[in-house]
Amino acid sequence: MGISERARPWVLAANVAIGWGFFTAFVLHVVSGRNPVSDTLSSYALAEGGVGLLGASMIAIAGGSVALLAALRAAGHRLSRTTQVLFWAWSTGLVAAAFFPASYPERFDPVSGQIHEYACATAFLSLAALGWTLPAGLRNHPAVVRLTLLTLGGVLLFGVSYLVPGVLPVGLSQRLALGADVGLLITLARVVAVPAAVPAKPRERVSS
Repeated sequence: MGISERARPWVLAANVAIGWGFFTAFVLHVVSGRNPVSDTLSSYALAEGGVGLLGASMIAIAGGSVALLAALRAAGHRLSRTTQVLFWAWSTGLVAAAFFPASYPERFDPVSGQIHEYACATAFLSLAALGWTLPAGLRNHPAVVRLTLLTLGGVLLFGVSYLVPGVLPVGLSQRLALGADVGLLITLARVVAVPAAVPAKPRERVSS
């Protein structure tokens, strides 16, 4: 089934925005000179131009997520209030984290740092829960099932590495979690044309 004309521009906008966010993050990794295994993405803000590149990446992915939400609606999927709240919590968390960088001794701002931490936690947890709340036609799609499980596993790994330093490389676990998150968004953009479930009409009994 093809994507409806109403949903098509939203799907395109979602793919372009998320793709741009991923590309910007890649450029940041190339120019920063930091270690992607041990350093969190938040610390890349300390690199020259890092605040702008990191913020642009996060805002682009947030915008793409909102476009994806609009695409799902335009395609006729009846999303629960919980699903919509999780979409917005994920997107708002990314934007807040972009505007309030993490605090480090080199750039000390404890208020901004605390907002950044809560915003990131909100975003990670929201997307980890999102897949479980989707309509059955999307939730049961094999690719969505796999990515939903990966997002949950990713956030658990990142949580352990962040709360128990030394158990896992925090930078690597964070990238695995974010990779699963972006993978889930891209997968939803690909399967957005899955038809919404329509209740079957009861058959009329024909008297003999």
